[in-house]
Amino acid sequence: METELLRTFLEVNRMHSFSQAAENLSVTPSAVSARIRQLEGEIGRPVFRRNSQKVSLTPAGERLLRHAQGIVQAWERAQRAAGEDERTQIVVAGVASFWDIFLQEWLNRVYRELPGVAPWVEVSTAARVADKLIQGEVHLGFLYSPPQHAGLVLREVERMKLVLVSTRAEQTAVEALAQDYVFVNWGTVFSSQHDRQFPHRPPAAARSNSGQVALRLIQAAGGGAYLPLALVRRELEDGRLFRVEDAPVFELHAYAAWSARGEHAELVERMLEFL
Repeated sequence: METELLRTFLEVNRMHSFSQAAENLSVTPSAVSARIRQLEGEIGRPVFRRNSQKVSLTPAGERLLRHAQGIVQAWERAQRAAGEDERTQIVVAGVASFWDIFLQEWLNRVYRELPGVAPWVEVSTAARVADKLIQGEVHLGFLYSPPQHAGLVLREVERMKLVLVSTRAEQTAVEALAQDYVFVNWGTVFSSQHDRQFPHRPPAAARSNSGQVALRLIQAAGGGAYLPLALVRRELEDGRLFRVEDAPVFELHAYAAWSARGEHAELVERMLEFL
C-alpha cells in the first residue's frame, strides 16, 4: 500500500471534507476521491460515510485510523534514517509562497554556511505545517499564523506588503476583482481582512495557495491578484504589471516556529541567524 493513500485518508478524516483535504494536499478533489477509492479497494470495504454535510469514518475506517498515523510516521522516519550520514538532518517545512519569496535564499545560505546540516525540506499548507510541528515531525516550520501551542517557540521573521496588481493598466479595485481575479490564500488573517474590504466581490476566476503560481497564471492569461511587493517589483518596474492604486495594501507576517525542547533547538536557532 502506498503511504500517499494513507496520508490522504488521514487528511480527509482530519478535515471531514474531500474538498478541504484536496486544498490542503494541493491536489484536485477528484484525485483525493480516486486515492480513497484505491485505498478502499485494497482494504476491501469502505472507510468513509459520505453525505451532503460531512464525511465520517465507517467502523473499518476507525480501525484503520488507529494504525495509519503510525505507519506514515514510521515511513517518514525510515526515509530520513536511510539518508543519514555524518550531517545532522533538520526537517524544515514552510508554506509554498514563503519559499517563493524569501525561504529559498535563506536555505541556500544555510546550505553553504552550515555544511554539517542536511536539510529535509517540505513545501506544504499552513495547516499541515502546524500539525507536523505539534506532532514533533518537523524541527522548524514557517507559517502565516503560527499555532499557539505550549512548548513551541515563535519568532516573527519577515513582514511583506501584499499589493493588488493587474496585467491591465489603470484598473480600479472593483474592476480588477471583477475580471480574471486570482485569489491567493495568504492565510486566515488575510482572508478575513480581504472579505471585510471586498464583501460584495464576485467569485474569483481561480484560486491558489502559491503566489508564484498566481503570478505565472495572470502573466499567461491576464488578470489580477494580491501578491507580495517583493515578488512583483521587477514586473512593476518593467511595465509588465500595474498597481491597482485604489486597492488597500495588506501586511503579511511570516513566523518561524520550533520546539523549545527539541533535540536540535540550538542548531535551529543558529540556522535562523541567516534570515
